[in-house]
Amino acid sequence: MRLGLVARILIAGGIVVLFLVVEFVLVLRQFQHVRTLTRSEQRAEQSVVAASRIEKLVLDLETGTRGYLITRDRRLLGPYQSAKRSLPAEIRAFRALAPPGPLADQLAVKSRDYVRDWADPVVRLARIAPAQAAVPAATREGKRRVDEIRALIDPFIRRENQRATGERERISSVERTGVVYAAAGIVITTLLFAAFIGYFLRTAITPLRRIADATRRVAAGERQVEVPEQGAGEVGELAVAFNDMSRALSGQTRELAEQNVDLERLANVLRAVLDSTVDGILLSDAQGNVQLANRPVVSLTRELGMSYEGSVVDRLLSVEARMRDPEHYREAMERLRSNPDESTVDEFEDASSGRVFQGFTSPVLDDRGGSLGRIWTLREVTQERELDRLKDEFVATVSHELRTPLTSMMGFLEMIREGEAGELNDEQKRFLAIVYRSSERLQRLVGDLLFVARLDANGLQLQFGEARLDEIVREAVESSSALARSREVELVAEVEDVPPVSGDKERLAQLVGNLVSNALKFTPAGGRVAARAFRDGRNAVAEVEDTGIGIPEAEQGRLFQRFFRSSTATEQAIPGTGLGLVISKAIAEAHGGTIGVTSKPGEGTCFRVEIPLDPEELAA
Repeated sequence: MRLGLVARILIAGGIVVLFLVVEFVLVLRQFQHVRTLTRSEQRAEQSVVAASRIEKLVLDLETGTRGYLITRDRRLLGPYQSAKRSLPAEIRAFRALAPPGPLADQLAVKSRDYVRDWADPVVRLARIAPAQAAVPAATREGKRRVDEIRALIDPFIRRENQRATGERERISSVERTGVVYAAAGIVITTLLFAAFIGYFLRTAITPLRRIADATRRVAAGERQVEVPEQGAGEVGELAVAFNDMSRALSGQTRELAEQNVDLERLANVLRAVLDSTVDGILLSDAQGNVQLANRPVVSLTRELGMSYEGSVVDRLLSVEARMRDPEHYREAMERLRSNPDESTVDEFEDASSGRVFQGFTSPVLDDRGGSLGRIWTLREVTQERELDRLKDEFVATVSHELRTPLTSMMGFLEMIREGEAGELNDEQKRFLAIVYRSSERLQRLVGDLLFVARLDANGLQLQFGEARLDEIVREAVESSSALARSREVELVAEVEDVPPVSGDKERLAQLVGNLVSNALKFTPAGGRVAARAFRDGRNAVAEVEDTGIGIPEAEQGRLFQRFFRSSTATEQAIPGTGLGLVISKAIAEAHGGTIGVTSKPGEGTCFRVEIPLDPEELAA
């Protein structure tokens, strides 16, 4: 099993610590040995001193006794008395210090006997006996006894001195051994540290330096950098990992270089595509600063004299004075500034040139829903608006010109059907009825076209009065019941009492009638159409719901555009002009209301109209 760097460091440290512990134990043992020998030496010296003091006290006894015998001077008994008092204590001290043996007892006995059997009797005798008679005998006996005591003490002193000398020599030897141990330990420890440092320099530090140097080279941009895969434990693994990383980085760098070439090629293609579009396209960041602008938008801004400084909104506001409606233009721009997440479509006209521009803007989001900026498109629609104007004029003119002959035609048809031109047979009546229905349809179409034309020219003119939405819904159902029966569609009215609204009854009836007619038109036989009227809070509501073919969700936002017809209607060849819902929306909004739709293909459609109630009714 390959050891890691940490394990190797721990093992090396453990070896050093173990050696230091062994060295410490050896030095400690030598130190303890020195202490033991020192104590032994001190004890020997102390016992020699104690023996010497006993010997001195004995000599003091003998000297004092002999001097007193010779001189009869009592002052000479002072050393004798002092030695006599001190001798027992000194013998006890000697007994405590001397090695085990009979010597201490022998000294105690002989000293006691010397004092008791000789010294004290001699002193007492000297007090009463003539001096000359006692001196020779006392001196010889005393000397003999002292010599006996000294014969015990002197060899002991010589032995103890020899033992102390031997202990001192042994102490010196042990101290020298301890010094050798300490010196050897220092040398070996130094060598171990040097060996370990050299080992780790070779197996860890040097490889790490190579890796660090290679890392700096990679950071500086150099590629295909590799290091020798050497080193202890993790260091070697790090070298292997670095080489793997370097090789992977080199591969990724090559891939990125290839991708950059592809991206640059794609960017050039995208730039060419953007520059080739008709619309001006601009991308700004979250702060409104321009990030990308194609050639058309640059040309348009140059032609309009737009500023090139500041955010996109500031640049757009720099041409405010040129607009046909500067206040509306500024309001739209400020709304964009204060609502960065809003998508808008606006149309503006340059008053000086008459050019009309349509602008669209929408936020750009990343995958997480965060804002990246905003996309802006600018399209000149001057020609389209001119075509719309010409179309509207054409529609108005044609509609007006068609309405007069249609009225005459329908009048003469009515006269013929009533027999003023002679009796008609059944087949002629059937033919005339078909012609009359077609004329009515054409007249309704012309009426719708004129309605839209007048709506563009003068707006919707209403005759306001009191109108009840429940009655209007009920009458629309009654007037369409025959058509429902002919189409085999169930038509029902679900009407509640609804307070009156302030509005044009005729136009509201036209609105509801259009919705009911559309529902019947797009509901197959066997289906059901329900027309409802009820109150919802502050609004009177009319709903027309069918079980017809439905409208695709993607097309529901365009239902109220002129001439738009859903794909389901065109696929099934259901007739229509695409103006009914446009008229319905105009009527609803002219009353301050709204119209909306919910639908699912194959399940049906529901149109909902909300008209605000009369304030007096709300107060009631």
